[in-house]
Amino acid sequence: MIISGLRSLQYLTVGKGYIEPTKIAIRKSRKTSLLRSFIHLVPLCVALWEITLNWNTYYVGATIWNLAYYQFGAKIHEMTAQASLAAIVFSYVRYEVLLGQGLPFGALFSGLQVSQASYLWSMEYWGSLCSEHLPLRRRISIAGVITIAIILAATVGPSSAILLIPRLDYWPAGSTDIWLNISSQDLWPDRTDSSLIPATCQSPELFSVKTICPSSEWQAIQTFLDFANDLLPLSYQSLIPPITPVSIEVIGNHSLRRLWVTRVSAVNPGPGYDGITAVGTSQHAAVSDALTSTASLWSWASINVTTRGHGSLLGQLDAVHSITKDYFQPYTIASCQYDVIQGPNDDRPVAFPVPPGSTVQMLNVTAFDDSLLASHAFEYAGISRSEIHNTPGPPGDSRLRWVELPQNPFNGTAIGAVVFLPRSASNLTQEVLMCNVGAGWGASKLNTSTTSGGPASVLSRVSTTMGANGTDPYSRKSTDISDAESSALTIGGGYFALPFFPQRPITITEDWATYLNPPNPDENTTIFNSLMLSNLTGAEISITARIVLAGLVANGLSRIGSTSEIQGTPRTVTNPDGSVGLDGSYWFSGKGDMFEVDPAQSKDWVKLHVSSTVEGYAYNTRGTAPKTAIFFMLAYCIVAIAHIIYAGVSGISSTCWDSIAEVTALAINSNPTTALRNTCAGITELNIFKLPVRVLAKKDIEGDGEHLELVFGRVDEKTIEQETIRPDRVYGTMPLLTPQEKFLRKIS
Repeated sequence: MIISGLRSLQYLTVGKGYIEPTKIAIRKSRKTSLLRSFIHLVPLCVALWEITLNWNTYYVGATIWNLAYYQFGAKIHEMTAQASLAAIVFSYVRYEVLLGQGLPFGALFSGLQVSQASYLWSMEYWGSLCSEHLPLRRRISIAGVITIAIILAATVGPSSAILLIPRLDYWPAGSTDIWLNISSQDLWPDRTDSSLIPATCQSPELFSVKTICPSSEWQAIQTFLDFANDLLPLSYQSLIPPITPVSIEVIGNHSLRRLWVTRVSAVNPGPGYDGITAVGTSQHAAVSDALTSTASLWSWASINVTTRGHGSLLGQLDAVHSITKDYFQPYTIASCQYDVIQGPNDDRPVAFPVPPGSTVQMLNVTAFDDSLLASHAFEYAGISRSEIHNTPGPPGDSRLRWVELPQNPFNGTAIGAVVFLPRSASNLTQEVLMCNVGAGWGASKLNTSTTSGGPASVLSRVSTTMGANGTDPYSRKSTDISDAESSALTIGGGYFALPFFPQRPITITEDWATYLNPPNPDENTTIFNSLMLSNLTGAEISITARIVLAGLVANGLSRIGSTSEIQGTPRTVTNPDGSVGLDGSYWFSGKGDMFEVDPAQSKDWVKLHVSSTVEGYAYNTRGTAPKTAIFFMLAYCIVAIAHIIYAGVSGISSTCWDSIAEVTALAINSNPTTALRNTCAGITELNIFKLPVRVLAKKDIEGDGEHLELVFGRVDEKTIEQETIRPDRVYGTMPLLTPQEKFLRKIS
């Protein structure tokens, strides 16, 4: 132990004789007692420092040099803490055997075994607990002190390592509310119409290129299809079905987003339903622009962070800025079935597939008509086959006609679509795809990164609680945000399962949908025809049509409200050189909003909360491990402080019997006892460890001195009163010869 080692070093420098001087067994001095309690000072201060460091979230930085040294520091702290706990147990044991009611023999050496957890299931420990020679209260006290000390000695080391070594993770780095100058109903409308179209998109030659128009960035869908066709070399494409990329990048006014479109298996299970559907989603452009702008401002504000006690935020591996509530983005789904119009005089009724995103419980199954299409369908009397056949446009192109479908019986539909497949002008028979498109605003979580200060693409994931079967079909064990769209659009349980998700269905009007398919002046055709020309290699044309429809609608809905922008005046601070910069310390603290807006003007604006985190090494209480470590460290601090207070109040201290050698010397200088008969080769009886033992003062046969002895068994009160050790008294003299030896010398 550390105390014994220090004392040994002291004795090496003090004397080299073979005769020990007499010593004081117990001192009664508050000053001396407090000085000896300094053994708690180093481990106690380190423990409190570690607790404070983690409790207040101390961010260190992106890298840690010589991380192995932290392990050495934790080990040194563990050794000092164990020495501190051993001193507490020694103090308790010495008090009981010198001034108290004695101890069971098994507890006599407990101070030397604080660092050995095996003592808790040893005969010594259980013999001490089961001793009938002491009152129950004293036994509980003994068990409490020893057990707590051993548990803390075993856990203080790992706890110190957990709290001392910084952890790599994402850590809070400020938060703020942001405002967009648009109402919630205008940003996420339940019904779309031409009033939502910006004026700059009204001109046919302009609205296909503006980033704020419904058809803007339609080329991303074309790139998506072309990339899918070239994903494998031609020699391999015949070996597997067509595959598509996960997503494709689209551009907003101030942000980069992802458009996710893919074909999936049937959402509605069972025969009679469309076996293939296409799903799509994209982050909302206006909100993505606002989040990206906020992230960029945060990066500049981090330069001015002067929060005392934290590492520089410039030293970070990554920074993530997220919106986790009150945000919605569009989710779409498309289903199509083949049909044939037998010329302009075809008078058969028109039918559209049932809404692919609606659960069976939402549909009037008694109204299903299975005679017109290959899947379940509802008859629609709002348009005739002749009207469809007479839709204007070159017959050799793939053409598109939008049809508003009523919610009865098309419960859950957003809009219908008729896709005209190319034919010759002389052929009056028109092959068509009768399609049904579903759409809705789904609660999602949005985030972007600012790696090296520059913003990255905006990503998202579904934010929902319950699925159709009462569970969450959208959850994943992985928390990797980069694959958020794929986790959001897991079909089978179905991400698009009305009425559960998306939570707010959308009805799309024909006049708004018209802006999804404007003329393409570069190719003298329409956008839809240009996209259909990029048909997936080896796949039916209907699959391409489903993907194009889902992609166009998702892309268009995500651009609603794109003219709105982030509002407010950022908080600033004057730097020492007189320049004005963003108040990074205020932003980092998360105490309030970084942007100041007029309350009256912003009362109807969309308000979102942006939380920022940085990736790097830091101290924090996040997770079970640091909380558990803090619990054990606090327990140690309480025990150590309690012992310091006891030392200061009682003033009693002693350094006797801190080592096995000292206890052995005390035992040798004590009179033998019949209670330990036959124990020279070991102890196998539990009752031996139950025996009470005390240290009493015995008078020397020669002179007036006293020495100390271990006394086993019960001792009468009178003997205890006469032989109890006195504070500040010197003990240790022993006769040079026993009476028998003196008698033999006289007669020889």
